Amino acid sequence: MSKTFHILNGDALLEFFPESILSGEIIVARECLVDGSVTGTTLEEFWETRADFISAEYEEEKESYFFDVVSEFNRISLIPPGSEVNLWFEEDLFCQVNLWFCMSLLTNIADQLKINLVKPPLKDGQPDWGGFGGLDRNELAGAYQSRERLFVADVKLLTGLWHAYKTNDRVKLKELSTTKSAHFPFLQDVVQAQLDRSSEDSLSGRPEKVLKEIMLQNNIHDFKAIFKEFSIREGIYGFGDWQVERLLNKLPEFKAE
Repeated sequence: MSKTFHILNGDALLEFFPESILSGEIIVARECLVDGSVTGTTLEEFWETRADFISAEYEEEKESYFFDVVSEFNRISLIPPGSEVNLWFEEDLFCQVNLWFCMSLLTNIADQLKINLVKPPLKDGQPDWGGFGGLDRNELAGAYQSRERLFVADVKLLTGLWHAYKTNDRVKLKELSTTKSAHFPFLQDVVQAQLDRSSEDSLSGRPEKVLKEIMLQNNIHDFKAIFKEFSIREGIYGFGDWQVERLLNKLPEFKAE
């Protein structure tokens, strides 16, 4: 008998997941691969890189990272052939990078799985970048009912995006972003947002420029106000407060109130 798995992007979604309505095992992708180094020739080296980064920047114990994070991703690698896998990921860069990585863990048996993508509904044809956060349990169940089946070409695209991202192959990322896919209509914008993060001095990429504009135009240095405005202007990044705070703390213009 085939098994059903739901891979959720983060614990926030887990809190409201409609377990009483939808059956299946739940796996939580607890990472922010959009932030920090993703180097490592082997998966083991990759986990060490991520554990070091999370420990240094977010003050989490390395042991906790392996226990809470790596253990969940290892469960993805153990999904048996013949299973149905539902990937609950939003349209923003934060979620998409995590999705790319999750797909890379499934690629060897993807042709033996029924893989579905579950996304928040669009508003007037566009994401509001609030994602699943504004949905109640019934609406989440409705999103599942509208899930989209992914096939070989989709698996190849997402896996390719991960490898290009991991190796910082900007040319390949740009090339793959032009792939026409009904499942990822905002891919080109998302990849461009990633490419726009780079700058020669590491302080004038697109996110940093927008943060500077917010402080200058509004004459504010209150973190909550800055974060709220950044999320409105650049929701495509999907950055949480930790990512924005890290960016701000590197800017000489920012003096926390």
